[in-house]
Amino acid sequence: MPDVLSSSQRAVLAAVCETLLPEIAVQPDPAGFFATGARQARTAERVERLIAQLQDPLDRLRLRLLLSALGSPAVNLVLSGRLASLPAMGGDAREATLRGWAMSALPQRRAGFQALKRLAHVAYYCWPLEGGGHPAWRAAGYPGPLPAPATAVAPLPTLALDRDTTLDCDAVVVGSGAGGGVVAGLLAAAGRSVVVLEKGPNPGSRDMTQVEGDMLGSLYLDGALLMTQSGSLPILAGSCLGGGTVINYTTSFPLPERTRAEWGALSGLPLFAGAGFEESFGRVNARLDVGTRWTVPGARDALLERGCRALGWHVDTIPRNVTDCKEGLECGYCTYGCRHGAKNSTARTYLADAARAGARLVAQCDAERVTVDRGRATGVVATVRGSDGMPHRLTVRAATVVAACGAVNTPALLVRSGVASAALGRGLRLHPATAVAGIFADRVEPWTGGLQTRYSDQLADQHDGYGAKLETAPVHFALPASGFGWESPRQFKQDVGRLGNLSIVGVLLRDRDAGRVAVSRQGRARVHYELSAFDAGHVREGLKGAAQVLAAAGATEIFSLHTPPARVRPGESGWLDRFVSQCDSRGYRRCRMSYISFHQMGSAALGGDRGRSVAGETGETHAVRGLYVADGSAFPTSSGVNPMITIMAIADHVAHAILAAS
Repeated sequence: MPDVLSSSQRAVLAAVCETLLPEIAVQPDPAGFFATGARQARTAERVERLIAQLQDPLDRLRLRLLLSALGSPAVNLVLSGRLASLPAMGGDAREATLRGWAMSALPQRRAGFQALKRLAHVAYYCWPLEGGGHPAWRAAGYPGPLPAPATAVAPLPTLALDRDTTLDCDAVVVGSGAGGGVVAGLLAAAGRSVVVLEKGPNPGSRDMTQVEGDMLGSLYLDGALLMTQSGSLPILAGSCLGGGTVINYTTSFPLPERTRAEWGALSGLPLFAGAGFEESFGRVNARLDVGTRWTVPGARDALLERGCRALGWHVDTIPRNVTDCKEGLECGYCTYGCRHGAKNSTARTYLADAARAGARLVAQCDAERVTVDRGRATGVVATVRGSDGMPHRLTVRAATVVAACGAVNTPALLVRSGVASAALGRGLRLHPATAVAGIFADRVEPWTGGLQTRYSDQLADQHDGYGAKLETAPVHFALPASGFGWESPRQFKQDVGRLGNLSIVGVLLRDRDAGRVAVSRQGRARVHYELSAFDAGHVREGLKGAAQVLAAAGATEIFSLHTPPARVRPGESGWLDRFVSQCDSRGYRRCRMSYISFHQMGSAALGGDRGRSVAGETGETHAVRGLYVADGSAFPTSSGVNPMITIMAIADHVAHAILAAS
């Protein structure tokens, strides 16, 4: 590991970790959870390794500067009133200093605290400490990684390279997820010669260890460490052969009719309201076996349904892209890949079709740029990690290039390729998601049960089709480590230790107002996004509704993901008004509470107006012939539903347009 920190910065990091995760004397503590702190767990060393893995040098620089500031007596005097470096302070003073950052009036200080808190807690909770276990896991009754299935699911066949290579084909597809996988499968099945370039690895079930830290590092974009530039929003996206379809929740909603009409009006394209688009949805649903046969609710979803029905609110079954997904087959771990092959990801469907038809799949391959000659795409230049572990230059020559590397990296690829468009990178939506947690008298074990089987649209249309969807999600330790609000080390450990009796109601916002993807001089994508006041108002109503659902389901305590959490006990007089008042006093924007983005959309939108869109009706870019966009970046606005099926329908449409044109 390179020395990314100086000795003084390393000392500050150790002080931060030991303050957030101290050894606390609690009796009884049979699991040893409270007595096991960051020092014993060597948490600071793992955090430094995570910092070294950050892809953007600017992110590493910011963290070094933050640690230097906390190590400066003069800075601490100005900001915290203490003339001492953080390591030189006593325990109470350290905690008070970090609390001052956590609850500062300055968003930059809050963001700095949240970055360190997330890194420290993820490093502590998401890897086993001894004998494959962890005292926090034992305290919650969490089993950790499960035994491997007797029958393994093999990885896809890929092309291994050990030297600089040039490949010729009809079409090269950059990205292998919901967009790229579909295009590759359909073009290859139609007899076209196809090469697929995927940035991430090619996992089989044996690689899906279910150790959260390792899976986040290997299956997610930038090791699941990607953030907005302000630090207000972590961004999770798949980065492996199959992309997000390998690690997502299998939720397979169609695009709502109202949204299709809105997209048609905004884009000026007949596509979205047309019969052809409906046919694309039908083909995708058939290939993915989308349905509601395997939707037995686990405890989380049963509580959501119980609460909604008690309130008289909308609740319904979620269609899913699974086959033979038997209850009890470790489904709650499926965000780290399905080891049984029941999830119909593109790796199990369209990419497998492509491989059988002769497509060449190249994993661990970074596409640098699209080559263009006289306004027409001619291929892609990339760097691939070869079978010898060394980087090699890969040149792919093709008359058709499909950009499908996600709403963060597709605009960056196009910018690096010299594509000129005023709309490129604009219009980014992130579906910011947060949650309310409830503690129940009975065991919930929120890491178990189907990924998502129930939802409520009670609050989905608060204003012209914008609002918040209520869903659940499996909760292991990474989400609490990253997302739980902080008020003290003891309270944080107490909240995490009750994980076995906890459930959440997630608030998935359909965001109206957009951010953007900028591209650095080095060609890296950087995400600029802040929640608008309009969208924050819908989050507020979503949190209120989630609290009502949990209370109606029987929760004895409810808390938000604010820092510090809004915390109430249902049944006490005025509890709901008090909860909303606490949420309001903390706020909903700029690192006041935890959000996460699972869905990125809209940064290279389709449209008829060249000034407001990047590509036209067929997905072909306005600026470069033969270059197509076929992923979530093509969305004119946010979808308001989990976007996988819509991305696939757009990709199906684009693939058929390519075939019709050639």
